[in-house]
Amino acid sequence: MTRLGAILATAIAIGFGLITVWGLLSGSGSIFSITNILLQLTVITVAVTILLGILNLFSIHLRRILRRSRGWFYSLALIVSAAAVLILWLIGAQDTNHMLLETVEVSVESALAGLVVFALVYGAYRMMRRRVTWTGVLFTAVLLIILVGALPLPQTSALTGVRSWLLAVPVSAGARGILLGIALATVVTGVRVLIGQDRSYRE
Repeated sequence: MTRLGAILATAIAIGFGLITVWGLLSGSGSIFSITNILLQLTVITVAVTILLGILNLFSIHLRRILRRSRGWFYSLALIVSAAAVLILWLIGAQDTNHMLLETVEVSVESALAGLVVFALVYGAYRMMRRRVTWTGVLFTAVLLIILVGALPLPQTSALTGVRSWLLAVPVSAGARGILLGIALATVVTGVRVLIGQDRSYRE
């Protein structure tokens, strides 16, 4: 029975996968309509999954608050903040939500982005202290050019052009390489599902 269930699950996954690929490639017709229905069901499934995740988050932190576990105050702040955002969204207070986004979330993200600078500097220090290599020297030199070139000082105008080139060429190339890697991994995963090699949906 287990073997039959595994074969049936694999066949269903491969069948729906082929229908979806065929419908997306055709762009019209009855197969495309079926593909739209499948994609809508996928969106609904993802929405339900997110809702279950939010409920699980609330339940975990509520237990921490009731048990007065370590860090329960942060759990209380999280639940109050999440509940306030949900209530404001339900009553239609979009302006207040936008204000919270601009004043709280953006400020927190900016602070975390600022901490990246210290993490990079500390990483370069640890790297050069452990062992001096040409890769460590290159990393430290590029880091110094990026940081010093960002300073609004007339003495650093010569490094501004080098900094702009580094951000436009090597950094952009690295980001595109990461995106290409993600795209290839997605394609490989889809192909593995279609040929029945990836069966994580049964676990």
